[in-house]
Amino acid sequence: MECIITVSECPDDSGGSEDWDNDLQQKIDHEIKMREGTARLLVASKHPAQVLEAAKNLLSSNTRIIAYMTELQRRKTAEVLGKQSSVEGNQLPCSAQLSVSDIRIPLMWRDADHFRNKGDYRRYAVFCLLKVGTEIYDTSMISDVDRSMTDITFEDVIHFDDVPHDFEMKLEVYCHKLHEEFSVASTPKKLRKKINDISGSVGRSVGKRLSGLNDADVIGNMVLGPKFELVAKGSLHLSDVDNSVRTYDLQLETNAEGQVHELPLFGHYCCRLAALPHCLVQPTVTGFLNLQEDDDLSKWKRYWCSLKNLQLSCWSSPDDVEVIQPLLSIPVTKSTQISDADPTTSQKSHSFLIKTVNINGIFCHTLAADTKEELNKWWDGFQQHLLDQALWKHACDEVMDLKSATRRKLPAFVRKSSLYEDTPLIEPENNGDSLVSDLGNDQLTQMLHTLMGEASQIRGGTSSQS
Repeated sequence: MECIITVSECPDDSGGSEDWDNDLQQKIDHEIKMREGTARLLVASKHPAQVLEAAKNLLSSNTRIIAYMTELQRRKTAEVLGKQSSVEGNQLPCSAQLSVSDIRIPLMWRDADHFRNKGDYRRYAVFCLLKVGTEIYDTSMISDVDRSMTDITFEDVIHFDDVPHDFEMKLEVYCHKLHEEFSVASTPKKLRKKINDISGSVGRSVGKRLSGLNDADVIGNMVLGPKFELVAKGSLHLSDVDNSVRTYDLQLETNAEGQVHELPLFGHYCCRLAALPHCLVQPTVTGFLNLQEDDDLSKWKRYWCSLKNLQLSCWSSPDDVEVIQPLLSIPVTKSTQISDADPTTSQKSHSFLIKTVNINGIFCHTLAADTKEELNKWWDGFQQHLLDQALWKHACDEVMDLKSATRRKLPAFVRKSSLYEDTPLIEPENNGDSLVSDLGNDQLTQMLHTLMGEASQIRGGTSSQS
């Protein structure tokens, strides 16, 4: 009888549900503390770049809090109504690790702006949020986006763990238009020095104006900082997983008047979305099996076997797994059929047949477990492995390379530009020294990013920024 993916009983996960709810509540409490700390740093920040970074982190924390509270409420409602999450016949498919990298957003400036170097000198600060369920990570912020740039390139590598096969990854693009006071790098040195002297001597009111704030941005003594607007969003699914960089649609957001943001987005973005299902890197089931010899059906050879990465790998003993290559590998793919062994050719009890058809022909292997319990374990394992392949589809065709995660670096607050700028069409203007060239050693910047680094570790440390 052929192996059919059947329905199995799900264990009572009431204890796991309670632990998960407690974990969500702890995350909410942590993000609230992070938000309070970031707000205090925002008030104490003197440099515009610091204010922007703090405002970005504040928005990210608020977004996570909303996501956590929404999920907690959903779970409480489902618990009251007695609803259970439905999966394929109550059998859980494996999850996967996702990697997002090479994010690039093309810009579409007017001809007069980009090529003729005319028009106003608008500048923007841009970053992205990436969401999968309650897991939310932000990219680094690209400041001083101006008409000389053909695209916005993010060097971040962001990882998501334990992602289900039916995931939806949302990408949101946030933008803040830098006020004229923020663009002092383009002013003459004397005027820039005068502005700096004023902002450092007259106190909070001028500092607030230089930070692009207004009275509506202050609640009590908590300064909320510059406002980032959601200007575009996109979504990615399993069908978008690929081992190379691809182009996807970007939906532009409109304001109350029905107009899109003035940042000249092209309506597309590029990225590499790689997936690594756990069934490709973690054994579904392991144990001893007896393999019937091809030349003599009465002889059997005992192997230590591991079902992983679309094959059943066999060694002489479990000690050899990490030392040598498997002595035998039996394909277990979407075209594999698993059935009871033919009793006329296999006299051994607890035996089964693995039959695989591929371009090289038809391959049959007869194996036997030691006990009925072991047979059931292997039978369930093969069901699980075939289910994982069926649901993860092309993501199981190869082991995709997930780019290595690197630790978050302190931002240098320098403008990142496109590779196209290696061959400029015009001679670039010399705008002098940057107002924020000394921020890398600033104490407030160190405090801010130490705080956010601790937050990343508490959330799991799966977001990495180059």
